Amino acid sequence: MKSTRLHGALSLPKVLFFILAGTILLSLLFFTFWQRLNQKVEDILKDQFNQQQLELARKIADNVESYFDYLENELLAFPGRLRLIPPNSSGFDEYMAARFQDMHRLGILEIRLYNRSGQVQRVWRSAKNASPPGADEKLAPAILTWVDNPKSKGRLYLGLVHQATLPPWQGRLVMPLVTGLYASPESPTPDGVLELLIDPFFIAKKVTMGVRSGTTGYPWIIDQNGVFLAHYEKTFVGEDALEVRRKRNPNIVFRGIKELHERIFKGEEGMTVYVSGWHRQKIAEMEKLAAFTTIRFDKGLIRGVTDVEDPDRNLWGVALAAPVAEVAGQVGEVMRQELFLVALFFLAVLLSTVTLILLALNWNKVLAREVELKTEELLESQKRLVRSERFAAIGEAAAYVSHEIKNPLMVIGGLARQVERKVEEDSTLKQKLQIIQNETQRLENFLGDLRDFTRPAVPAKQEININEVIHEVDNLMAGEAKNQGITLVEHLEPKLPPLQADPNQMKQVLLNLVKNSLEALEPGGQVILASGAQDNQVWFSVQDTGGGMSPEVLENIFNPFFTTKEKGTGLGLAVINKIVSDHHGTVTVKSSPDQGTTIRVQLPCAS
Repeated sequence: MKSTRLHGALSLPKVLFFILAGTILLSLLFFTFWQRLNQKVEDILKDQFNQQQLELARKIADNVESYFDYLENELLAFPGRLRLIPPNSSGFDEYMAARFQDMHRLGILEIRLYNRSGQVQRVWRSAKNASPPGADEKLAPAILTWVDNPKSKGRLYLGLVHQATLPPWQGRLVMPLVTGLYASPESPTPDGVLELLIDPFFIAKKVTMGVRSGTTGYPWIIDQNGVFLAHYEKTFVGEDALEVRRKRNPNIVFRGIKELHERIFKGEEGMTVYVSGWHRQKIAEMEKLAAFTTIRFDKGLIRGVTDVEDPDRNLWGVALAAPVAEVAGQVGEVMRQELFLVALFFLAVLLSTVTLILLALNWNKVLAREVELKTEELLESQKRLVRSERFAAIGEAAAYVSHEIKNPLMVIGGLARQVERKVEEDSTLKQKLQIIQNETQRLENFLGDLRDFTRPAVPAKQEININEVIHEVDNLMAGEAKNQGITLVEHLEPKLPPLQADPNQMKQVLLNLVKNSLEALEPGGQVILASGAQDNQVWFSVQDTGGGMSPEVLENIFNPFFTTKEKGTGLGLAVINKIVSDHHGTVTVKSSPDQGTTIRVQLPCAS
């Protein structure tokens, strides 16, 4: 009757109507979900792309710092070198000319030697047709004051990027690096000053050359005044970064760029999105992904001894920028391909569903009969489960019963022996009394065995190394494991603190755990015996690669007489738990279906 009503309720037109309605609803839900997924994937890829740009910016900053580390090492070495080759020696000019040629290849425009009062004495420079130094070419007063300070001995002074005023570099951006020269290491005051004039454009060009972010992204560098030191657009180099952008595309409000510059001048690093008016040869308003960092010249310099002019301002900014569309376009293409594949899959699932439903309608009666049979089997299983629970309750009561019955039995046996001594020749009575004594003794022995079974003996503790017990159990079970096609593996910590424990009981614990694991495995499985120490405790574990246990089983595994084995007593883990508790330890179990089981025992160290 049930089968007939079900068939009538789910007629073919109704089934097709429900399928059509469900298809439309699922399509709408899927399209909404796909749009959100597309946006989420795009956001993730943008963030990852910007993270890569940030790493490139950091790498450029590291290269700049490495460049200055080298220059600082070179300049700090000059005082010692000039004590070996004094300026008045015959080989001094030749030596300095050779050193300048080496440093010129690293972007040094010139090397200047000043006397004690800051008057230039000699100059080694790259400019052609340059006039010799004039009498008015003096060291800047601020730098001379710094050199005269006793605290500046053995230190360096790094100036800001600025426009040079002396020939032949008038109007050109330069950066001075200065140190004092002393006649001897003990001299309290300098005898002169040595200055390197650095070309910041050379440095910025070298560290950004060949760097590309994605397909068309590029890096740029600005100094503390917001002037481009490096840029893909060669005409931008040496110009104010904001003004030159306005000239390129006056229709754009570069608010995002302004905020980026402000964060750089605060010494920050990070990632952002800003609106630009062009990219490479394309002039148009577009969003760009940007990642930026700063190069602070008051941090990370040689041995922490370098002074800088105005530390709050002496920094450069490094950024990498690439169009958002470059990343979003790739995401859109991939998502469209995925949408096409998902649509094909959805269509195949829909056709399969229709076919299965039609088959299900035809086999409805057969399924109904199968349900009735399964229901009967479940009822029978429920009856067996009830019987098992009753047996478990009886088992839990056994310990209490053995305790309550043994004392009366001992009294009965004692009284029987007393009465037997009083009976003289009545052999029949004596025989009955003897039967009473024998049966009483048999029951006492049985209850004693039951008591020992339900209450393990007090541990005989001694100092042991748990690894030795594990080795012994491994050797004992190796043959059985091999016969079952199972591998025993040891992952033991070689240096473990000693335990105060009963070696026989620990052996019993390990044997039971290994046997349980072997029973849970198929041929080809693996049992891992491990040990270690942590927080003044020693632990050992037995891990298998079996089918694991469900949460319902995990809740009851330590209950006496609870078992999932057909022939198990359900006392194994309960006894293990009792032994470990008697040793003031803990037992933890980690298991899930198809993930294997790990049982870990933690015990306090002997100390």
